[in-house]
Amino acid sequence: MKAPTIFISTPHSLFLQWDGAISEETERTILQTTMVIQSHFVEDIIEVVPSYKELAIYLKPTVHAVAFQARLKAVLLKSALTNSNTTRYLITVPVCYDKAYGTDIQAVANYHSCSVTTVIERHSAALYRVSFLGFLPGFPYLTGLPTHLHTPRKKTPRPRIDAGSVGIGGEQTGIYPQNSPGGWNIIGKSPLQFFDVSHKLPSLVQAGDLVKFSPIKLDRFQQIQAEIAAGSYSLQKRVYD
Repeated sequence: MKAPTIFISTPHSLFLQWDGAISEETERTILQTTMVIQSHFVEDIIEVVPSYKELAIYLKPTVHAVAFQARLKAVLLKSALTNSNTTRYLITVPVCYDKAYGTDIQAVANYHSCSVTTVIERHSAALYRVSFLGFLPGFPYLTGLPTHLHTPRKKTPRPRIDAGSVGIGGEQTGIYPQNSPGGWNIIGKSPLQFFDVSHKLPSLVQAGDLVKFSPIKLDRFQQIQAEIAAGSYSLQKRVYD
C-alpha cells in the first residue's frame, strides 16, 4: 500500500493524507488502510472516516495521538509488505426517473442540450464507485459520472429532498439516504432504503463498492416499495472481481 503522510490534528485525533490525484488506486489504498486500522486498533479508536485522499482517525479520550502515531506507523509499515485484498460488491439500484421524482431532470437535459431520455441513458449506463460515505449517514459519493452529465449544483438548495432521491452535484452523483436539505439536481428516486440503524451494517453500500443504476417505471417503483414492506424484495448484489 502507498504510504500516507500522518498529521496529528488534536491530542486525540490524527489525519492521514495521500499524495497525487484522486484515483481508484488511492481510494482502494485508503479503504485497505481503514480496514487495517479497524482490525488492529479496535480498543483505541472511536471512528475512522475516509474521503478521497484523506483519512481521519478519532481516538478514545484515554489514547493520546503522539503515542498512537508511533504504533500506527509500525502497523502500516508491516501492512505495506503484505497483499491486502478487500471484497467489493456490485449493487444494482433501481431508479425511477419519472418527472414526479426527477424534479430537475429536465433542467439537467436543458443544461446539456439533450433530451431527458438521453440523460437517463447516460446516467444508467455508467458504473459508479462508492468513494466514501459522508454529508449524511449513509450518503454515498459516487465517482464515475459521465462528463456530459456534469452539472453545477443548484444556486439555492431545497429545504427538503426525499430519502432515496438520486442527484447530480458537479462531477458526482449520489443518493440521499434520508430526508434532508440539499442543493444537488434531483433526477430520480430509488425505492430502496439506504440507511437503517437496525442493520449490522447500517449503510446499504460501503466505500469501495460499485453501483449500477437500473431505470424502472413508476408502477415498478411502487411494487418494489410494497415488496420491501413485505420483506420479499431481493436486492441485486454480488461480489465484484
